[in-house]
Amino acid sequence: MHTHARVFSKDEELGKRDDDFKSKRLSASNSFSQPWRWRKRRLFSIVAIAALLYLAYIHLAGNIGSVRRRRSAPSALRSGGIGGGVKLEPTGAPPRPVVSADDEESSKHYFDGQIKFYRLAATLHEITRTMGSRPQNRNVLYAVSSLHSAANLIPMACEMAKWDRNYVHIAFLGRDSLPLDDILEVNSVDRNECSVFFHDARGDYNEYSTDKRAEVAVAGAMKHINDFMHPQAIIMDDSKVEDKFFTRAIRGKAMEMDRPLIEVPTGRYEEFLWMTRLDAGSLSNWFKPTIEILVHAPSDSAGGLIRLIRSLEGAEYSGFAIPKLTVELPSTIEPFAKRYLERLAWPPGREEEPWQSSLLSLRHRIPAAHLDSEQASVRFVESFYPSNRENNHVLVLSTQADVGPLFMQYLMYAILEYKYSTYGAWEAVDLLGVSLDVPSTFLNASTDFVPPRVHDMSAGKYTNAKAYNQADETSFLYQAPSAAASLIFGDKWSIFHDFLAKRLTASRLGTAEKKAKLIPESEPAWLEYLLELMRARGWSMLHPSVPFVTVHNELAQLPEEFMRAEDEAKATKATGETRDTTNEPFLTATETPAIAEHTERQTPDYQPLHHTLAFEGDLPELSHLPYLSHEGKLVDIATMMKAKEDVILSFRRQIGGCQDKASFGNHLVPDETRTDDLFCLPGKEAESEEGIELEEVSAEELAHEGIAQTTPTDEDDDDDTTEAEVAMDVAKSIPAAIAKPQRTKLAGSGDAVG
Repeated sequence: MHTHARVFSKDEELGKRDDDFKSKRLSASNSFSQPWRWRKRRLFSIVAIAALLYLAYIHLAGNIGSVRRRRSAPSALRSGGIGGGVKLEPTGAPPRPVVSADDEESSKHYFDGQIKFYRLAATLHEITRTMGSRPQNRNVLYAVSSLHSAANLIPMACEMAKWDRNYVHIAFLGRDSLPLDDILEVNSVDRNECSVFFHDARGDYNEYSTDKRAEVAVAGAMKHINDFMHPQAIIMDDSKVEDKFFTRAIRGKAMEMDRPLIEVPTGRYEEFLWMTRLDAGSLSNWFKPTIEILVHAPSDSAGGLIRLIRSLEGAEYSGFAIPKLTVELPSTIEPFAKRYLERLAWPPGREEEPWQSSLLSLRHRIPAAHLDSEQASVRFVESFYPSNRENNHVLVLSTQADVGPLFMQYLMYAILEYKYSTYGAWEAVDLLGVSLDVPSTFLNASTDFVPPRVHDMSAGKYTNAKAYNQADETSFLYQAPSAAASLIFGDKWSIFHDFLAKRLTASRLGTAEKKAKLIPESEPAWLEYLLELMRARGWSMLHPSVPFVTVHNELAQLPEEFMRAEDEAKATKATGETRDTTNEPFLTATETPAIAEHTERQTPDYQPLHHTLAFEGDLPELSHLPYLSHEGKLVDIATMMKAKEDVILSFRRQIGGCQDKASFGNHLVPDETRTDDLFCLPGKEAESEEGIELEEVSAEELAHEGIAQTTPTDEDDDDDTTEAEVAMDVAKSIPAAIAKPQRTKLAGSGDAVG
């Protein structure tokens, strides 16, 4: 029998059932007979409840922290990068792989999962809402990876936004996890004063990403940025100081997007502040213009040649392609100059990188006889021809010149501003090139040249005495060529080639009259031909407010083609030949020409362009600059256009060989690449605006133009109106000049309109 049954035995006769008896396990007096089993269950319940309360508290605190972080990055609510649903950006570190690298760097950058951009979508959608999403716009992007680069480029971006010529954006694409507001606070950025659009384009877990994932994240972010923003140019810090994964990705995407990637040289951020004055059109063409340097070394000029080349070697070329250097050598080379050129490594620094291709080209003249003006002109002009007439330009330097250290920066600044600007490129149609010198003499070598001042400018905002000092020097336009230090645009140089060929042909055919030279014989002969073309086309040279080259007087000598007396006698004795001056295309003086004295203006100290140039480095529009005729007189546009028309008519009659019908000029259209309209040579017929040959023009039309006629033919008396006459009547109704649009800025957020 069971113990329980034995202890609580009962008498069945008493009428009691077993149910009336309670077990000791269930009675109150025995409730603590097994206390451990009861305490264990209660303890487990209490621990479980406490754990649940703790987890709930941690989750609530984490949500509060996430809300605070999202306030500093509103776009964090968007998931999946662009246009995703509302999600919370994950915090903390992502799960580690089972096996990690041994080195510390790899163990920190271990995550290689899917990439999402939680903070980018909001600012990109804001661009679409306020500015639209057209491929042609005014957007310029600064791309930044490291915090060090952010400190370098943020001041440049704020400076560019201040000039209000572009919509300026900065995208942060690095690994650092510092919130965007903190980055701006560290760099003392006031959003009210710095009107830059800031974009946090960092992916999730960027701090823990592998190099490959970080590179892919940069490329992915740039894909989204390009889809929404279409930046016209991308600016980054020097690749030497930026993250390598960022540099690889941004270079690849820039090439894929067909956008220039401009790297600001390290340590030269203030020097390149001039680029903040350029608009998006100029910046988008940053790498298009190229420059080639052409130097003509006359006889006995070793000292001047070496001085010039040493100044070129000491100039600053960071951020640009170093120009190709071509030196025209005489038939007899001085031994010292020959040894120097043999050791010359061009571009500078090539001796440290011997695998780099040489950019030095030497041209040696074989004939020892003196050249006449035609031969000397042809020889020099043939030394260069642009491979791309719109983008390949030539810098002509005299051996008397000594360039300043920032001449290259100034040339690129002027080229990008005036030839490629969205607003002002049309003004450069009549611009021959850019001079590095401020002349000290007029074209006829008189020494009373005084550069124009601010009060000579045509724009009212510059003649405001309260805003600008009216006595300060300013850049100006001068209708006079110079061989000292002049950059000539490639399209103008190619037209000069065409003009010179036809001009020499006219001289040989005897149709050209001999005229007195306007440029003294102390200057090279090719300048006289170029001046003729400048006057017929209305071209001018841009001169800076301060010189970027010093023209020395010592070691100066006359051009070989204009040597006289003792010099020519020496040459005759050496070669046994005398020079025939009867075939000279211009009337020459009988006396020996004198070498004009130049004012040796020193180039500015090594300081940034925005401190050197007038108006805080902002280049004025060409139409606002003072304009000097070839005679040195200040003229307005109307006077200049009238003088141009007179020069064209006179040139056709006196030099071009045009007579009677062919001499009328109001309907002739100058070709952009040729000068056929200036000449009437055998086999060459100029065309009118409607493409009609001049021989088809009737006598009545020529009489209407006020040009003397020969005896009219029967065809001229015919009353029937020919197709040519109708076309010419239509041409007469077209104004000779159409007003050019003015450069304007858009008010608001629209894009630039041409």
